[in-house]
Amino acid sequence: MKPVITEVGEFVIYVNNEAFIFIPSFLNMTKIGNSKEIVESFAILFGAEHIDSEQLIIDTADKVLNACCEADCSVITGYLKGDENNLAEIDGVIPIQDRIILAQHLLKHGLIGDVPPKKTSEDADYSNEFHAKKFVYLAVAHLGMRELDAWNMSMTAFQEAMEAKFPANDKDIISQDDYDSAMSYADSVVGLIS
Repeated sequence: MKPVITEVGEFVIYVNNEAFIFIPSFLNMTKIGNSKEIVESFAILFGAEHIDSEQLIIDTADKVLNACCEADCSVITGYLKGDENNLAEIDGVIPIQDRIILAQHLLKHGLIGDVPPKKTSEDADYSNEFHAKKFVYLAVAHLGMRELDAWNMSMTAFQEAMEAKFPANDKDIISQDDYDSAMSYADSVVGLIS
């Protein structure tokens, strides 16, 4: 079994001695849908959109779980059994609320990453699309990775690797407020000398 790296959002669920590995890689994020559907899934599961349909939330969570697991994880998410005339719904072994939390975890690590925020002078812009290939090719170009390896990264792993390669030198950078305060003080001192 592949080692599971929980720090980048991976996890494993054991059911009847079978391991189901969930990996929030860029490649698996693209299995959720097109670039807009990926962001819509995030919005549905994190409550950014008012959703009246509990079934839509459940279906979205299960879609994310299925996209991030190489094996058939229907034993976890639930499935339909029988023929066209006699279908029975078989519940998953994980409760619905827990599946939603796990899907949120995967999306967080796959789309926005889970690293401490950096001080920036500008807020990041919202986008209603997620283009995994942009991050893949940034990893190829700037981290020297093979394309296949880059596709298998999560956003958390990507951000950590970029920080390691291009560390922010926060010690030498002051905030805009500190700069303004220092300039005001300097102006008052210059006024006293004149």
